[in-house]
Amino acid sequence: MHPETKTCKKCQNDFTVTPEDSVFYEKIDVPPPTLCPECRYIRRLLDRNEWTMYRRTCDATGKSIVSIYKEDVPFPVYQQDYWKSDAWDSLEYGRDFDFSRPFFEQYEELRSVVPHLALVNSNSVNSEYTNQAGNNKSCYMLVTSGDCEQCMYGSWCEYSFYLSDCYVSQHCEYCYESVNITKCSSCAWCVDCADCVKVFLSQDCRGCTNCLGCIGLRNKQYCWFNEEVGKEEYERRLKELGLSREFIQELKGKVVALRKSIPVKYFHGIQAEGCSGDYIDHSQNAAQVFNCKDHKDTAYMQDAWNQVQDCRDCTEIIVSERSYEIQGTEKPTRTIVARSCFSTITDSYYCDMCFGVSDCLGCFGLKQKQYCILNKQYSKEEYTELKKKIIAHMKETGEWGEYFPAEVSPFAYNESMAQDYFPLTKEEALAAGYTWYDRPQSEYQVTVESDDLPQSIAETTDDILKETIRCKTQESEEAKRENPMCATAFRLVPDELALYRKLGIPVPDKCLTCRRKERFKVRNPRKLWKRKCQCAGEHSDNGRYQNTVAHAHGDGHCQNEFETSYSPDREEIVYCEECYQKELL
Repeated sequence: MHPETKTCKKCQNDFTVTPEDSVFYEKIDVPPPTLCPECRYIRRLLDRNEWTMYRRTCDATGKSIVSIYKEDVPFPVYQQDYWKSDAWDSLEYGRDFDFSRPFFEQYEELRSVVPHLALVNSNSVNSEYTNQAGNNKSCYMLVTSGDCEQCMYGSWCEYSFYLSDCYVSQHCEYCYESVNITKCSSCAWCVDCADCVKVFLSQDCRGCTNCLGCIGLRNKQYCWFNEEVGKEEYERRLKELGLSREFIQELKGKVVALRKSIPVKYFHGIQAEGCSGDYIDHSQNAAQVFNCKDHKDTAYMQDAWNQVQDCRDCTEIIVSERSYEIQGTEKPTRTIVARSCFSTITDSYYCDMCFGVSDCLGCFGLKQKQYCILNKQYSKEEYTELKKKIIAHMKETGEWGEYFPAEVSPFAYNESMAQDYFPLTKEEALAAGYTWYDRPQSEYQVTVESDDLPQSIAETTDDILKETIRCKTQESEEAKRENPMCATAFRLVPDELALYRKLGIPVPDKCLTCRRKERFKVRNPRKLWKRKCQCAGEHSDNGRYQNTVAHAHGDGHCQNEFETSYSPDREEIVYCEECYQKELL
């Protein structure tokens, strides 16, 4: 079996269907995809709105609720408790399948009348503004997170306490604006750090304490831009210079320069055998996967954690086997095309917002059901026979194996997670055939301009909690264009002010959405480029770094090649794993 080259019907770029892909498609009886991996990923992301929340009325109770759906969507929206109750029955919306019409057309008719769940924040206390989250307490604007307390403005936070503006954190406390951190305490502006305490503006550090502006350190303390200066000197500098707004901006520039002078490994992760992608842990034979762990024989996966095997094209899942084209589904097994399903879903096809179902096809909003098609109940024998006929029909119409069409997503491009990972301007989105949401003109009564904010936290009084602050993005027309979802202004909540005081850092000068946009830029894009290791033995390619020990390839250039999320035009020095391990660990 040889690789097959196909042309994406969306972007018109060529992509490869590998022999491993072909074996998988034959195994689950679907044709090869018609879209390239990136366009398939975007199509799934269009159905995922994590951050954009609205105040609206529950169509069942009439109460004011928080929802990911605007008031004018064409379907009913129920608040979480009511939706999950026995007060209504999704089988009442069941209907017969019409073999004279396409499947997707009939499915959309069903989806347009069945009530939708406003958002998901299960088992959470005092956490109304959380979504795709559970077991949280006193959290605010926190998404895709669980088992957290007093955390704000973050995503993918787990078992953490008192964080703000963090992306991917585990077992952390009192941290701010950090990305990919584990077991860290009292840290700010850190990236890819673990087991660190009181570390600021640092990257790729492990087991460090009281460090600032450091890169790649292990088990160090009192370091200032990778120089060990000792306790007294470190504390003197920190006290004398202070973490003022202006000084932090200066430090960030120095960190960027230092980062460019120290080699990076071509991917982030550990124990990734036969894998490609970024942020991969404890996996085997996983191709083009991002932010994944515990994988075996998978490809084109994103944000998929824990015991995932023999899957393709799944986004935001936990525990899965032999599933394909899945988005936001907790535990799919032998399932083809599903979105926003929770608990388990087994041996099912084209289901949405279903909880604990098995052997279902084309269903929406079912709870603990089996042998249903378009929300209509059948016997096992009836279901099995009708399912075969519908799949044959979908193969004839070219629908079988395709994810839900992008044009029927309930979210505009800039409301969805597609805008975070693949940002477009309004003009670009519309030209690509996507929809766009024009945020109503804000009518905030701004009381403080961003340039007038206190330079340090010491100068900040409790009165700041009464102010409405203009987002710094609004000062530049170019920045406005780059941040179309900017809130234009924002206010602080007491918990975040308390965190800034504990860390000794100034209050932010940008709104939540603009801070999040900058945070997403910290991680590499979810794309891969073919490159060669830049290790040159005793001499680096550009003179910025010289190796400290002998490498297996001697004094000549390393010949190892790889796929990496560091694009060729990036300035970082990119090493293969062997050279990185030899030199920096």
